[in-house]
Amino acid sequence: MTAAQRRASAPDASVWVDASAGTGKTKVLTDRVLRLLLGGTAPERILCLTFTRAAAAEMALRITNALARWTVADDEALAADLAALTGGAPDAPAAGRARRLFAAVLDVPGGMKIQTIHAFCQSLLRRFPLEAGVAPHFQIADERTSAEFLGAARARLLNAARGEPGDPLADALAQMTALVGETGFAELLAAVDDRRARFAALLARHGGPAGLVSALRSRLGLAEGVTADGLRAAASADAAFAGDALRRAARLLAGGAKTDGQRAARIEAWLGADAAARVAGFDAYARAFFRQDGAPMARLVTKKLGEEHPALGPTLAAEQDRLAALFDRWNAARVAESTGALIEVAARHLALYREEKARHAVLDYDDLIENGHSLLTRPGLAPWVLYKLDGGLDHLLIDEAQDTSPAQWAMIAAFADEFFAGEGARETTRTLFAVGDEKQSIFSFQGADVRAFVGARRRFRRRAEAAGQPWKSLPLADSFRSTGAVLAVVDAVFARPAARDGVASEEAPIRHGVTRRGAGGRVELWPPVAPEEAKEPAPWTPPVTPRRSTIRRCAWPPSSPRASRAGWRSRRPSGATPGSKRAAAASGPATCWCWCAAAPGSSTT
Repeated sequence: MTAAQRRASAPDASVWVDASAGTGKTKVLTDRVLRLLLGGTAPERILCLTFTRAAAAEMALRITNALARWTVADDEALAADLAALTGGAPDAPAAGRARRLFAAVLDVPGGMKIQTIHAFCQSLLRRFPLEAGVAPHFQIADERTSAEFLGAARARLLNAARGEPGDPLADALAQMTALVGETGFAELLAAVDDRRARFAALLARHGGPAGLVSALRSRLGLAEGVTADGLRAAASADAAFAGDALRRAARLLAGGAKTDGQRAARIEAWLGADAAARVAGFDAYARAFFRQDGAPMARLVTKKLGEEHPALGPTLAAEQDRLAALFDRWNAARVAESTGALIEVAARHLALYREEKARHAVLDYDDLIENGHSLLTRPGLAPWVLYKLDGGLDHLLIDEAQDTSPAQWAMIAAFADEFFAGEGARETTRTLFAVGDEKQSIFSFQGADVRAFVGARRRFRRRAEAAGQPWKSLPLADSFRSTGAVLAVVDAVFARPAARDGVASEEAPIRHGVTRRGAGGRVELWPPVAPEEAKEPAPWTPPVTPRRSTIRRCAWPPSSPRASRAGWRSRRPSGATPGSKRAAAASGPATCWCWCAAAPGSSTT
């Protein structure tokens, strides 16, 4: 154990550990639990939250193995283990406690609380089902069950959308299906389903779909009532553009080069149409000023014609600028309308999915977090729940803290804040321990947000300092996994600001220490390999390739002793008639025109 690991595992203070990959963070977690137990903390007063069930099982196994080893170890071996763990020689009472810890852990109902955040929420809701508003006999939906309920909700959604025109759901669905096909519609709903917790939080924050759409329009700079069709209609009115100047420009363009004439035809056709036809032909008119991909044309008039009529270029450029500004607002309106339709459909789909789960008394993993957070933050109810929890927890340990979502951090903060509050404080020292590394964050997985990781660290530090409780922020940078050559390259790469940006949020340089000194290592830099473009296969290729026969002039008898006469067949050359030159050439005793094939077992032809 390194000195940094021993400081991090010391249970006398709340600690936030920034641990790089391979620095032994799991060992620090287990060592801290062991030191808490040695210090007299009851096993049931420790809660360890891990990211996966595999990590929870690994941590529980390490603790159990250490306690079992202490139970049967001789005095010398036990003293050595405890000295390596604590950094000091143990006294007789400490050694005695160490031998009894294995039995104490086994006597805890349900075992030590080493579990995932979802498992903790599940136990919390089992304990307070009525307060949380869930069925006491609720079950947890697996992926298959969730998919079935989502499918049932989708079927009910499509059935409900068969209403008359004017129904918000029917109109929203019609707008979506006009933009995406059947597969695209399913993919959109699936994308929202994958992030339904965040979508539900947005709906709650803005008071429902209407409030969320209003916030979106405000963000896009669109006033209420502004539509994409309305913007085009307004832009096609006579007062919206310089009609006289554009007509003069069209007449001048008609006398220019071929491209000038084509542009003139588009402009004149649009200017000569009525209001409704202008709206319908707006895209064709815009192609006089913009390329097919929407980019503005760099040259609107040929050089010669522009020199002859200096005012022509500025007139066309002004109209191009007007249309560009219009397209920006038009695109924003289209985004608002299509997204508003998706919000309406997705919100209804989410409500139907919740109904399906409620009918079957089922909760999914997002529900566990949502209901757990609500239980711990609901006014009037949360203080009593926190009081009950406050009597059962003294130490909280969080593993893989960088992959904890904002909703999970909010729930953790709801009861962890009691560690630093007056009413929740007791004579015993209560601590928070978190270990993570923002460089390893699985961005957006299960809603993970590295900004929440940084914000939680600052929040808990301020809470501890305000309560006058000890707080430590410790880095673990000594790698037990990689060699010096690898770590040196990693440090050199991320020393550059461009590479470091997005990996670490603070200005401190990324540095790794080496513990495997003298171990060999090698880093090879290979040029990037781009994928080759795959050739389109033929629709169908005949399974048999016919063997071609060849006619050649060859000597007889064959030089190979392994060739057989059966393998040679004399053949008259095409066009050889009696008395012709070809017939004469073929009638010699030493040559013949023949069909050549390989003799059995021979490569000779």
